[in-house]
Amino acid sequence: MTNPLSTINPSSWIGDGTEGAALAVEGSTVSLGSAKRGTPYNIRLDCDFGSEPLSSLYYEIELGDTIEGSIAVGLATASELKPGWKTRGMFYNGNLTNGAAGLRIGFGDRPGAGDTVGVYLLRDGDACRIVYYLNDRCLGVGFAVASSEAFYPCLHIDGRATVKYSAPTSFPSTTNHQPASFNDPYSGKWLLKMASTGPELHELPIPEGGKIVLSFTFVEPKTYRLSIKVANTFNCTVRIVGKVENFDAIELSPAMSTMMMPPPELQPLERFVDDALNTLIKMVVSSNSGGEDLVMTGPKAEMSCKRFVDNKTNSMSLLTTYV
Repeated sequence: MTNPLSTINPSSWIGDGTEGAALAVEGSTVSLGSAKRGTPYNIRLDCDFGSEPLSSLYYEIELGDTIEGSIAVGLATASELKPGWKTRGMFYNGNLTNGAAGLRIGFGDRPGAGDTVGVYLLRDGDACRIVYYLNDRCLGVGFAVASSEAFYPCLHIDGRATVKYSAPTSFPSTTNHQPASFNDPYSGKWLLKMASTGPELHELPIPEGGKIVLSFTFVEPKTYRLSIKVANTFNCTVRIVGKVENFDAIELSPAMSTMMMPPPELQPLERFVDDALNTLIKMVVSSNSGGEDLVMTGPKAEMSCKRFVDNKTNSMSLLTTYV
């Protein structure tokens, strides 16, 4: 089956009528901006699907190098395109939103400059499933709704951006959620499996059902932001400063944390993490048949972790309405 959008004029965009908003289209490049921050501007592709108005559709938006504010990418019917917050649709901006409110928070990463967002409408009569993609990675099905109306590509912006629209002839090969992949060994999330403390590194029990997640975010070569969620969240910077045998030697910045009172069963782990972030001196990632392991260690603390695959997108119930 061929994607009907691949034959549609990519420059036929219309705005929601908001006074003072900006829309300029040159070929497949679209520049748009809201009249003022806090009042969004919505545009949709204005097209005629001919004899197949209720077909499956797929399109992509490549975000330019500069984005001011936030942009959401999705679908709306012709009647749902209205000024500002009155527009209703099925959008992705890191969250799933209807154009006025967040309906599912943290569905994926927030799109930024240089990212490409894909939106796939799978249609079987009135049954519609909407799948989202970020940089060729499938985030999974976000909406499963019933509608007898045609949907159109729609953008929702609070700020300004220049984007490039495209509609490949073929549809994506997968609609199943795909785990994130990274270009370096440390980036991503890790699940704490063993905590060891003291000069002899005695094991500190992790409460049954406890899920302590370490998140590494790449900042620049050899530098990461580290966030550890126990009950409170601890944040610091990790710099790779050399090698110690098979390990990367590291330096950690002073940690900052939230200040909630943890439940009694997590208090020992909270104290452990707080102390460990002052003593860790090296880390390494290793691969085995069971996946990837991360070890962070120092004279009085060691954290052994497994690569964490968050399957919550697959397990969440689908949104069946957006109005």
